[in-house]
Amino acid sequence: MVLIVVLSVMAGFEREVKSRLLGFSPHIELMREGVVVAQEDGRNVVGTLQEMTPSGALVRLEPASLGEDIFIPADEMMSLTRNRLLIYDWRSLKDRVDEVDEVRESYAQLRDFTILERSDQFAPVEFRAIDTSNQTQMQALEELILDGGTADMGLDERAVVAESTARNFGIRVGDTILLHSARNLQEMAEAWKTTDRPLLAEEYAAMLAKARQDLRSKMVVENTREAFDLAFLQGLYDSLDEIRSGKIRESEREVIDTILVILEQGEKNEEGTRYLLEPGSIEKVLDQFDVLEGMNREVEDGRLLRGLREVALPRELEVVGIFRTSQHVMHPAVFVPLAIGQELKNMEGGVESLGVKVDDPYDLREVQDRLAGELGPSWSVVSWKDQNRAWVELIARERMMMYFALSFIVLVSAFCIMAVIFTITIMKKQEIGVMKALGATPSQIIRVFTFQGSLVGLMGSLLGVGLGLLVVRFRDPIYELLKRVGFDPFPAEFHGIDGLPAHVNVQEVVIVGVGAFLLCAIAAVIPAFLTSRRDPARCLRNY
Repeated sequence: MVLIVVLSVMAGFEREVKSRLLGFSPHIELMREGVVVAQEDGRNVVGTLQEMTPSGALVRLEPASLGEDIFIPADEMMSLTRNRLLIYDWRSLKDRVDEVDEVRESYAQLRDFTILERSDQFAPVEFRAIDTSNQTQMQALEELILDGGTADMGLDERAVVAESTARNFGIRVGDTILLHSARNLQEMAEAWKTTDRPLLAEEYAAMLAKARQDLRSKMVVENTREAFDLAFLQGLYDSLDEIRSGKIRESEREVIDTILVILEQGEKNEEGTRYLLEPGSIEKVLDQFDVLEGMNREVEDGRLLRGLREVALPRELEVVGIFRTSQHVMHPAVFVPLAIGQELKNMEGGVESLGVKVDDPYDLREVQDRLAGELGPSWSVVSWKDQNRAWVELIARERMMMYFALSFIVLVSAFCIMAVIFTITIMKKQEIGVMKALGATPSQIIRVFTFQGSLVGLMGSLLGVGLGLLVVRFRDPIYELLKRVGFDPFPAEFHGIDGLPAHVNVQEVVIVGVGAFLLCAIAAVIPAFLTSRRDPARCLRNY
């Protein structure tokens, strides 16, 4: 009985938590991955895998204008850094994925961390942005919403908050929360650090002065065009590009960009030894140098910090619903519409991944293989089991350990049957002696006591299974009674589950019942065998 009740409750708890997890998580998540490739000039660019072979991989640089596809040997693939790439063509990708067999639907999503503010309380939380036009996804979230709320966020500035987050911040349906973008905070920190640096005209005064002098002295005229030694101009371009890629003020970056654009408008001569610029180009470059030298630090820093006002403004969202959560699985603290999430993460039109729902969320290997074959090696196809592998293995291990521990109860009952049969054989010494004196064989003696033990085991197994199913059937009144006396084995505040869940697995019930019967039958054989070996004369004499 105890084994059936515990296993049924554990199975029900597992199913309930999985249903909660799958309510707001996709069955399969599609993510586009890139690899960082070092070019000959020392720059790092991102590429996507196009074809995988035992000898290596074919990588396409992003954007494609950087050059042709390159081949990377297999021994170098393991050392490459992998980055997750944004998906901007997710609508066309969605159409391709929806055509795959067993795929019910797909939808865009992204996640990130934000700072939640409520009544002067601040805390970093995870938000997840979902496509609110996807009715199936919204329906799954609606099933988790507590009474008095809704999952209908539309495209407005609304949010759905986790139950645990609402409890910690005292949030109710209809309240307003503020979300501060973590990306904005990072930009603010970078801006403050930039104001501590001197102006470029001060920090690179010697380099700019030498560049100004060399541009005037090394220029020659070829066919009315301004010509320079290619190596000199390439070195100047690389130096300015390195400065531009550093932490400088935006106004200074605009000036450097202008200079680089002027230098890019030229071309090599036929011999490839000189670089030819249009007439007047050097004067334009020197004018930009004058702009850099004429900048005022206080003015530029003030302009930089004033630009942060718009960046630092938080998003004000109305809470329209609160959804149930469980401490056993990871969950976002806030759900927001996709457009709001893109603004919080500074991703115009892009998403991080594509969520996929399938017909059978517990048998995903075949669907994963089909999606991987359809999308190619640059895509990562991850199931919910892969993402929550530690939790899934923990639940399975807990059930196995519980099954193992409670199986000793059945083993103890088998020993009890053995003790009972031993007692009966001692009490029936004379009868056993008479039977053997009349010609009963040892096997007949064994069958008598084995039948008796099997009968007791059968009745005990049936009674235990029946009582176990009865307790499972009326578990809610029993659970309420336990709570009244101060014992709550499944507190809703922690598990996020109202009541005591249970799921009766017929196969497990049959295994437990048959196993208990067989153990009891085997336990009866041992004393029956020892009894059958006794001498009938001694049995009659010692009675």
